[in-house]
Amino acid sequence: MAVSVVSGVVTSLGDLLLQEAIYLIDVSDKAHELQTELIRMQFFLKDADAKQNESAFIKNGVAEMKDLAYDAEDVIATYALTVASRKGRGIQKVLKRCACILDEGITVHQVGAKIDAIKKRISNLKQSFQEYGIIRESTMQAGGPSSLNEREREQRQTFSHLQHEVVGFDNNLNELMEFLLKEEEGKRVASICGMGGLGKTTLAKMVYNDPKVKLHFEHRAWACISQQCQRRLVWEDILISLRSADEKEKKRIRKLTVKEIVEELCEVQKKRKCLVILDDIWDVETWNHLLGAFSGNDTKSKILLTSRNEKVHLHVDPGGFLYKLQHLDETRSLELLEKIAISRREDSMAKTCMKQFGKEMIDYCGGLPLAITVLGGLLATKQTLGEWQDVLKHAKSYLHVEDSRVNNVLALSYNDLPSHLKPCFLYLGHFPEDFEIQTKKLIRMWMGEGFISQIQHRGGREDTMDDVGDRYLRELVQRCMVLVGKEGSLGRIKTCRMHDLMRDFCVSKAQDENFLHFTNTLSMKQREVQVGKVRRLAIISESGDNSIKRIKFNEYPYLRSLLYLLPPSDKSVFNESCFKKFKLVRVLHLEYFIKHPKKLPKDIGCLIHLRYLSLRGSNINEVPSSIGNLRCLETLDLRIRYFTVPCMHLYTRVPNVFKYMKQLKHLYLPYEYWVCGKLELANLSYLHTLVNVQPTTIQIPTWFKLNRLRVLKVRNKYNKWAPVAMQMLISRCPLIEKLNLNYRIKKLPEAHQFSPNLAKLTLWKTSLEEDPMPTLEKLPNLKILRLLPPSFVRKDMVCSKGGFPLLQYLLLVNVRYLEEWRVEEGAMPSLSHLTISYCYELKTIPDGMRFVTTLRELEIRGMRKSFKDRLGEGGPDFDKVQHVPSLVFQNCDGEWASNNDFLDNIMHKFS
Repeated sequence: MAVSVVSGVVTSLGDLLLQEAIYLIDVSDKAHELQTELIRMQFFLKDADAKQNESAFIKNGVAEMKDLAYDAEDVIATYALTVASRKGRGIQKVLKRCACILDEGITVHQVGAKIDAIKKRISNLKQSFQEYGIIRESTMQAGGPSSLNEREREQRQTFSHLQHEVVGFDNNLNELMEFLLKEEEGKRVASICGMGGLGKTTLAKMVYNDPKVKLHFEHRAWACISQQCQRRLVWEDILISLRSADEKEKKRIRKLTVKEIVEELCEVQKKRKCLVILDDIWDVETWNHLLGAFSGNDTKSKILLTSRNEKVHLHVDPGGFLYKLQHLDETRSLELLEKIAISRREDSMAKTCMKQFGKEMIDYCGGLPLAITVLGGLLATKQTLGEWQDVLKHAKSYLHVEDSRVNNVLALSYNDLPSHLKPCFLYLGHFPEDFEIQTKKLIRMWMGEGFISQIQHRGGREDTMDDVGDRYLRELVQRCMVLVGKEGSLGRIKTCRMHDLMRDFCVSKAQDENFLHFTNTLSMKQREVQVGKVRRLAIISESGDNSIKRIKFNEYPYLRSLLYLLPPSDKSVFNESCFKKFKLVRVLHLEYFIKHPKKLPKDIGCLIHLRYLSLRGSNINEVPSSIGNLRCLETLDLRIRYFTVPCMHLYTRVPNVFKYMKQLKHLYLPYEYWVCGKLELANLSYLHTLVNVQPTTIQIPTWFKLNRLRVLKVRNKYNKWAPVAMQMLISRCPLIEKLNLNYRIKKLPEAHQFSPNLAKLTLWKTSLEEDPMPTLEKLPNLKILRLLPPSFVRKDMVCSKGGFPLLQYLLLVNVRYLEEWRVEEGAMPSLSHLTISYCYELKTIPDGMRFVTTLRELEIRGMRKSFKDRLGEGGPDFDKVQHVPSLVFQNCDGEWASNNDFLDNIMHKFS
């Protein structure tokens, strides 16, 4: 963890020295020296970081080093940004600038002195580590520790015999057995994947010891693969097992060269039917390291591997058998607990009571077999109901004592993470239990904290930081440390969450590392002593508890992240500004709060380090011009509450200062806003997302182009200039992938004016007077098309042959005037999902749908009963849709209910 912190600061300082060179000219030499010291310290930390649990001294030293790295970044960044913000504002501003710099204690001399002090502390810390024998100079060349300590190796060692009771594997075992016993060419590798504690090893043991397996395979071998895989020893042990070697044969095998061992392994697997189980393969590199002995396909032998990382399976054999283990349901959980702790007891009345207690306790285990086994092992030693009741009171803490098996198993996954993923994982601890985390926000918070490096290049394509963050998240998912919630229509993960036990481990680790702190977390064990400075604070409010008023923000001057997380539909009130009290903050998540008065305080402009700011759902009606000081801002979400009162609309006043935020990547404007003059966005060259923009409110000079913009959502009130402004804006965004048009335009731009990359298009309230399909079907990469009310006002619509070559999802919602829809043969050859909803005048489904053989789901909602009856089995139109596997009807029996709820669901499902 310390390595990733220091590495991130080194990168940040490098960026500052490049981007803000003109403002750091007076301290650049010292800044470079400090960066060099931090680079050197990274090598020492690889050793010390791995030994934190061995000594309090090491642990405190590592914590001090993380603080020093953050202090270094804060000092240099504050100086550069403060000087930059006061440059070029006239002679009076220059005089004020000098006075302010002196007042704020950031003169060149003082900055230099602070840098020298940090360098001195780093040097002292390094010397202390060396004197205590914690690290050696050779570590700098070796690149850190070469292996895990012996105790950790012993904890992860597995054996082929079963060691405890099992439940819930009936179906799993049958499917695995069918694959392994079936002699089919090319089908050789099976994988069991899932998070630590789900029972991967247990299921593999059941396969290994099954009588059918023993009868089918002539030879079997079990190998436990450690993170520090010693290839020769693994191969030797497998060969010894497959040869059923006696002592003499073992000695012979031990003397073979690596090449000879591989040759013999390949030979025995080719000539005999062998089963080799490779338990606990952590990564693709480990498999590649072992592959030489298992590369042949001309064999009846099989391989079964277990891994926490699904990426291993995808690399080894994407066409092989994959079993993704799931958590046990309540019935199976209770069954396992009964087997371990209750079934052998004789007193039937006591067993009944114990079963009831157990039913309450298994909620804390979250369906994780390892947790249930640990709890069951504890309960098996308790003889009286009073003892069981005592365990019930403390069930959660029993599962999370420092040396518990559950904690150790989850810790193994964390320790195996590459350094750049450790802070990303710990950051998830900010969010409450059972919280659906929006991944866009999460990734942009990671960006704000500096966890994601600048744009990387892969195969010639320029990846955005969001792309990199998405890969980070997917790796955590593949390692079974994060669970996928909802997936978007284009394959992105929309929401994620954590298993309760994994989250508890995450929070415990984050607090232990002094990474994250909480207020108002009544259900969590609080630390009595804080070590180091508080850098991240999560305010998790209980329902109805406006705890933000009680927070003493002056006690948190070093905050980098402040997240205020409310229960659904709750609000919090704060009347006094507190922004001046945490000027170093990078991430500020303040959603759904009520401010009186409704103006955002001017001192928001003091947060010059801010990268992420979300005020979504709050009641602000005026944004101050001082927000223009936030020149590091990357994400700004101003989708604040929209108020209406009788006879008038309340718009939010937005200043024309976004042009100063040259690092801005994601800009979400208020739903309704007004601006004095026109917004100048032309120099926002990194802009990736622009939401709720009104084209008539922005300047669009002839040279204007947003070359990096991927997401554009347009809103406007109709006027005679709106369609022209909209067409100009769309044509100046050549790489748009998602486009929402949400206002009356009557006529679409020509097909060539749209980005050729456009994959997703939503038309809402556009009131088009011409059939949009002849234009839209020419878009080469369009995959999702949503026509929402009232998108167009014609009575007929035609999809031509060869049109919409990649379209997968088509949604027609309340296209109220549509009477006839024709689909020519050869149109929409990739369509998989079609929704027709509340199109009351449409009499029947197009005849051409019979040719769309790719269609997998047809959803009919809110249509006339006659429309439904025609499509039902035996109806005149059934032959058009009989090839569709899933045909869904809802509200088609004369109940013309409001479609508002459905519309909301559609917007979320395909957002």
